[in-house]
Amino acid sequence: MDFQIRQVCLPRTWVVLLLIMVYAGENIAVAKERQLSERYAMEVDSTARERLGDSTYTAIMSFFHDAEVAIENQSIDDLMTLYSDNYTDGSHDKESAREIWTRIFSTFEFMATHHNMKLISVTNNKNVVVFRCSGLLLGAPNVEKGVITIDNWNKQDHVLTLEDGNWRLLGTYGQERKRLWFDKPMHPLF
Repeated sequence: MDFQIRQVCLPRTWVVLLLIMVYAGENIAVAKERQLSERYAMEVDSTARERLGDSTYTAIMSFFHDAEVAIENQSIDDLMTLYSDNYTDGSHDKESAREIWTRIFSTFEFMATHHNMKLISVTNNKNVVVFRCSGLLLGAPNVEKGVITIDNWNKQDHVLTLEDGNWRLLGTYGQERKRLWFDKPMHPLF
């Protein structure tokens, strides 16, 4: 059997996305969600829609889509509306999450993310859900310097709650790991 090797030139963002997908390969059955842009990808386990029902599933996927759009546009105000006022992540609260995102947005011109998510639990009245997520946040301080890992997370539980008809991030929990720039471990949102 003969194999032909061909050199392929891909745009930088596709190379980043490919690296993200290789890195974030979780051993769960996933249903591929539509790609948000060429820099963002999310995969959700195939049972989530069935367990949540169409309307709840769609609303939660809209929450994650809105988060990605806010990150892509580096809109701190839009992103922070997705946090509950009662948000906690270890010793972090909503204000410290704002500080972290502000610093990330002011440092990186280009960012890309990938998420593999599995629905872990949902309350009977479907107003609180927990997704276990592994993923990667990459960024480039400027395009010439290339891409670095800003953050990565493995099996972090993201708790979302329905507040006044809107899904909000209530907290993120999982094994603590040191993070870029910060003395307190945290991945702020995903």
